[in-house]
Amino acid sequence: MAAERSGSPRPRRLSTATKRRLRQPLAPEHVSERRTDDGEVLRYLEGWRAIQLANAIFGEDRWGAEVVGEVAYRPLPQTGRRNSTPLQGIYTATVRVTVDGCPPHSDVGTAAVTDQTPEDHATACKAAVTDGLKRALRHFGPALANELSAGIDGSLPPVASGADTEELQRQVIAIAERAGSDEARTRDWVAEKYGLSLDELDGPHLQDAVSRLARGLDRRNGHDRAA
Repeated sequence: MAAERSGSPRPRRLSTATKRRLRQPLAPEHVSERRTDDGEVLRYLEGWRAIQLANAIFGEDRWGAEVVGEVAYRPLPQTGRRNSTPLQGIYTATVRVTVDGCPPHSDVGTAAVTDQTPEDHATACKAAVTDGLKRALRHFGPALANELSAGIDGSLPPVASGADTEELQRQVIAIAERAGSDEARTRDWVAEKYGLSLDELDGPHLQDAVSRLARGLDRRNGHDRAA
């Protein structure tokens, strides 16, 4: 990430060259891909690459990132169904990125826990922070993946089967209920957001809905305190 800042004078705004570079589309060679078990290709920016690009665009000593508040874990209710791999819970992390010469940007990252092991929890915790960093950076422009497709984060695992899809549908409803919404309103929100009913959403879109609802629940519970 960014190096410790020195005492040299700081510009009051981004340079014209930096602004121009931020408006450039993300180069194809910087985009990673992974294929879900149902054959869909998800495109995303890896964490190390996002830091590398930010260093190149802003300068290593001209930007920094910090976690705002706690990295929170929210267990999700389990149905007890066999032959499925339900999400055990979701980590959320708010990350603020500050760049010399412009206002800071914050966003919330998420990552899922699928196994109740210390290793899986540690991995998901770190992945939520990395996801938050990437999501905050993309606010600065297309060069940092602002126009990348929905698979930018790659933090939630691919959906492998119809049973997993049904489980994610239940998770969408369960998280929304925790935020005070009933099933009917949740289904209306899904239809308005994605143009399809909850039962028609595929795995990647269900994962996106889980991620969005989890971030909303975290903000509702007072964990999104970024300025």
